[in-house]
Amino acid sequence: MEKKKVNRKDLPIQKGKIEIDFIEVDGKKINLTIIPHQSIEQFITHDNCTACGIEFEKRFTYAKRCESCAWKEECKKYQALELVEWNGEDVLCIFNDDTYFLNADDILIYCEDHDIKPSGLMLVLCQTTNFSTIDFDHWCDEVHEDWEPSSKFIQKLKEFNEFLQNESTNTWWATNKRVDVSNLDRSLALHIDGKEVEG
Repeated sequence: MEKKKVNRKDLPIQKGKIEIDFIEVDGKKINLTIIPHQSIEQFITHDNCTACGIEFEKRFTYAKRCESCAWKEECKKYQALELVEWNGEDVLCIFNDDTYFLNADDILIYCEDHDIKPSGLMLVLCQTTNFSTIDFDHWCDEVHEDWEPSSKFIQKLKEFNEFLQNESTNTWWATNKRVDVSNLDRSLALHIDGKEVEG
C-alpha cells in the first residue's frame, strides 16, 4: 500500500484547550497532569527544503534539507578538512560514516561492490587511542581519608600507568584529516579488467 503524501500545509496547527489537574502554591498554579505530546514532523512525509526551497520526500523524521542540498553541505564540510598524504597503511574511514578500511584492498573491494571509484569516496584518516591512566582517587571509596600509599604501591602504579599509556585500545576513530586516494582508480580498473579476463 502506497504511503499517503502529507505536507506541512496539510496539517494546520489548531488552538485547543484541555483540562488539567493543578494545585496552587503561594499563589502559583502548579500543573499535575502529564500532557502527552508529539511532533508534527512525525506525520509529515514531504517538506520544503530549507536550503533550496524545493519540496522533497523526507527519509528521516527531522530532515530539513533535500538529499541534494544535504550532500552538497557534506561535501563542503569534507573539503574544508586538512588534506594529508596517506601512507597506504593507516586505517581510513568514510567521512561521517562508520565504514572503515584497513588497507587498499578493502577500498577496492568496497568500490567494486558499490560501483564507485576510490576518488569518489570521502575518506579521512583514523587514529587509535591508548588506555587512560589511573590515579589514587580510583580507590577513594575503599580507603580511609588519611590513607597514604606505600612507596611500593606508588612505584607499581607508576609502572602500570606507563604500560597503559603505551597500550593501544585497538579502537579506531576518525580524525579531521582527509586523504586523496584517486591513485587507486587505476588499480580498481585493472582489478575489474583482470576479473573479466579470468571470466
